[in-house]
Amino acid sequence: MTDFRKLLIVRLSSLGDIIHTLPAYQSLRTAFPEARIDWLVERKLAFLLGAVDGIDEILPIDTHAMRKNLARPEGWQMFWEPIRAARARRYDVAIDFQGLLKTAFLSLLSGATTRIGFSRPLVRERPAHWLYHRTLAEPGSPMHVVRLNLLLAGEAGARSGELRVRLTASDEDTRAIESLLHREQLSEFVVLNPGGGWPTKRWKPASYGSLASRIEKELQLKTIVVTGPGEELLYQQITETCTEPLPAHFHVPFLQLIPLLRSARLLVAGDTGPLHLACALGAPVVGIMGPTSPVRNGPWSEIDEVVVHHLPCSFCNGRSCPTANECMDISVEEVFAAVVRRLQRTKQAWPLP
Repeated sequence: MTDFRKLLIVRLSSLGDIIHTLPAYQSLRTAFPEARIDWLVERKLAFLLGAVDGIDEILPIDTHAMRKNLARPEGWQMFWEPIRAARARRYDVAIDFQGLLKTAFLSLLSGATTRIGFSRPLVRERPAHWLYHRTLAEPGSPMHVVRLNLLLAGEAGARSGELRVRLTASDEDTRAIESLLHREQLSEFVVLNPGGGWPTKRWKPASYGSLASRIEKELQLKTIVVTGPGEELLYQQITETCTEPLPAHFHVPFLQLIPLLRSARLLVAGDTGPLHLACALGAPVVGIMGPTSPVRNGPWSEIDEVVVHHLPCSFCNGRSCPTANECMDISVEEVFAAVVRRLQRTKQAWPLP
């Protein structure tokens, strides 16, 4: 095994994709306990890596602002400042877990002696693979992106490790969640997350409302609807189809989901950051999938549940739908049945199937 002393992880975004990379990071940290491991990430998402143990330095970069301002001197400064910081570290290896032209180019500019990335069939933008010294060949069958990332880390000498991620919630975030749960007098509860980065990934708010009522009445469990920035309207829409008592509403920062999900009996969500966070923590989940494949992006554990309709257009990865987003036309009955099945199973089965 190559004895790398300085490693750079390149995974700029998104929340869910960064979480999918954390088991690979942990496998690298286990393989190289004395090495320096840094992470190049979009500035707006650097907060998430602050909850991860063992990263030596987080290198934030704002590629969106850079593109807007490259015609100005400050734009070039935004571009070169993180690059200079990376080059000064003299990395032995840069591992690009994103597979875009920009991330492959940033790996090149980092000055790392060895660059590792996905092969042509696996990169998101195919010319990216030209910029790597070593690439991960396409597996013989489709697999979860977490597993792919672990295999890519293996190209640097890491061994496959555990999938549960060691994330640290701050005392402030833990106290904030404890205060909310105390205020609402909640101890046994199911968390519902109606949001999603793409509208096509979202199950209907009315369906979440009906599901919350069934969970409250038939399972005698309280429900909490969590929303992020710009999602407050979703809770209002959910309550329009709920019967009393209404679910609690926690509009909380992302990292406060760590202590919340650790206390929850279950999370119900689409393919979005909170679902992948719950999987990383080992919290039970029911995933509602539509335009993205559950094989690649679904729950990590074999005892978790996923509800999906297989249509001719399934798994198009479309952020918009030319018809009526039929793949997410999933009944409340189907999701409620999945909730019951998941609650009946014992906790946590690892590793990923």
